Amino acid sequence: MARRPDLLRDPTFVVTLVIAVVVALGFGLVVPVLPLFVRAFDVGLFAVTGVVAAFAGVRLLSSIYTGALADRIGSRRAVGWGAIIVAVSSLGVALAPNYWTVLVVRGIGGFGSALFFNALLTQVVRIVPADQRGRAVGALQGAFLFGIAFGPSVGGLLAEPLGLRWPFAIYAIFCGAAGIVALRFLGGGVGAEVDADLRLESDAATEGGPTAGKPQGLAATLRLTREFCRDRAFVAALVMMGASRWAATGVRFSLIPVFGAEVVGASELLVGSALTLAAVTHLLVLWPTGRIADTVGRKALGAPAYVVFGAIAMMLTFATSVPSFLVVMALYGVGTGMTSVTPPAIVADVVPHERTGVGVGVLNTAGDLGSVAGPLVSGWLAGQFGYSWGFGASAMLLAAGGLVALTMRETLPARTAPVAGTAP
Repeated sequence: MARRPDLLRDPTFVVTLVIAVVVALGFGLVVPVLPLFVRAFDVGLFAVTGVVAAFAGVRLLSSIYTGALADRIGSRRAVGWGAIIVAVSSLGVALAPNYWTVLVVRGIGGFGSALFFNALLTQVVRIVPADQRGRAVGALQGAFLFGIAFGPSVGGLLAEPLGLRWPFAIYAIFCGAAGIVALRFLGGGVGAEVDADLRLESDAATEGGPTAGKPQGLAATLRLTREFCRDRAFVAALVMMGASRWAATGVRFSLIPVFGAEVVGASELLVGSALTLAAVTHLLVLWPTGRIADTVGRKALGAPAYVVFGAIAMMLTFATSVPSFLVVMALYGVGTGMTSVTPPAIVADVVPHERTGVGVGVLNTAGDLGSVAGPLVSGWLAGQFGYSWGFGASAMLLAAGGLVALTMRETLPARTAPVAGTAP
């Protein structure tokens, strides 16, 4: 059997990671600046959160369709034009004369973000062989995490001497450059030959079937989604993705900082350090976790990983001292890393190859729902009944993710293919 090419030595894959880092770094630049910039228009806190919600809401509503759009125009073009749309949106924010302009152009940026992210993930899972998808997804997530981790500090440094508008202008330059690079250099990569073979097999398998022909509009995308949801493994991936994003994004960045300040009694510096610690441990486990998913199997990793992450989420309730809080937050990062690579790999395994964009779009819609509902539901539960209820809801969803992973079939092709000479 021929040795697989090294992912990190493939130019196309490396370009993909560089694009991810550049865009994530730019996104991190504007995160600490955006609320202050909007507030400078002399509006209330609700209006400030409205701008944040506009971006998240448009991204959520766009995810399912932008995945199909990536299939239609090609992931390379979708990555490029998605980044350029975000660039134009960010430049519009930098030049905005009033609050309503910011609200509108930031919402447009949500569409570009959905198109960019769905297409970039689609590009990655398409160009790599199935037995390298877990590591590829982990590397992509690591690139985003690296950029987002360093972006806020750089954004804060730039905003003080240059003013609040300049981080958005710099973000526009970053995204515009990333878009041009994507349009010029993204193409076939480590799995180009595998990609071609799989595409031929998929086309032959679906000829005349329910997924034949490229999706045309939202109705066709929803029809394909219903087809995909007949597969228990695909549904399991959606549940896992929603649960993981609920805990990893929604609860970690909304409820945990307040818990650290009010219950643990940690300073703002310590709370920030705890979140950074979780990001570091998350980053450290992504590659080995992806390797496990690619060798042992998606189900073999997903079932225990989600149960363990659920237990870690529940441990937060008892982490009421600074040392225990830091320890549990380090474990929390491990939990997010263990659970984040499996759902995209499963989707890429089970959907027809030329429909990967649709599958990824549906998957990210489930993830965005978790990111939006997590802080709302867990925050309400914590406010009404205590933090144990807020963290408990997250733990229960993660346990449900582990349960659905346990009941699904193994999708890693190398483990599902029948041995020669045996019955299928």
